[in-house]
Amino acid sequence: MTVTVERWEGAGNVYLLIDTDELASALTPETAILLVKLLGGDGVLELSRQADDADVRMRIWNPDGTQSEACGNGTRMVARWTAERLGRKAVLVATIAGVLPCVVSDSAVTAELAPARLAGPQYVPTTDAFPYPHTFVSVGNPHVVILVADVTAFPLDHEGPLLEHHPWFPERVNVEIAQPIDRHHIRMRVWERGVGETAACGSGACAVAVAAVEAGIADSPVTVELPGGTLVIDVEANGRVTMHGPAERLEVIPLPAAVLALLED
Repeated sequence: MTVTVERWEGAGNVYLLIDTDELASALTPETAILLVKLLGGDGVLELSRQADDADVRMRIWNPDGTQSEACGNGTRMVARWTAERLGRKAVLVATIAGVLPCVVSDSAVTAELAPARLAGPQYVPTTDAFPYPHTFVSVGNPHVVILVADVTAFPLDHEGPLLEHHPWFPERVNVEIAQPIDRHHIRMRVWERGVGETAACGSGACAVAVAAVEAGIADSPVTVELPGGTLVIDVEANGRVTMHGPAERLEVIPLPAAVLALLED
């Protein structure tokens, strides 16, 4: 049997999906790094349908071999992948951040993320200064949202890696630069932890919407415009955050022999 990897895209993010129930062993940091090096993409989503509390279990690998707790665009991809196999629209996706309910339609996928939090162990301010006014938001993974007048003018390539590794964030942080357009529309760029600047970040879009609603400059639902696409985010007063956006399969690729050899060692 030929083991395959599926390349998926959602709002500009591209991930490699692999069903590890078909493999002799789970992925390792080395195999995840090699997969991205050989096939490209923003990371690897390792899937298993051996999940007691959900329809599928997802592990999220960054290109540098680290794991992430949450991935909004990836969750939508995995929800559609799972719905196709089960023949139903409503599915549960288990992640490190919790079990996420999703609903799949022909045109979009709706996914609920972990409840938004504005504080927690991923955010530990100290006497060291942070260079920008900001809002910390966790939706399972940590984000720092910085509001600006013009996202295109912000030097994200320089500031992104410095802010990602700022000492206030013991697990590093995803950096979102957000420009309010009106009360239901925000433009953003993102520097993803362990990845760099990417075309999109679903959990980052959720964090931006939460920060804007919390600051009183936006009302739910919030349309978040990213370089790779657009997402619509619902923010409720109790911290519930729901994301609506596309997810589609681009191609199915045989698992590279070099990766298969590492897994069989």
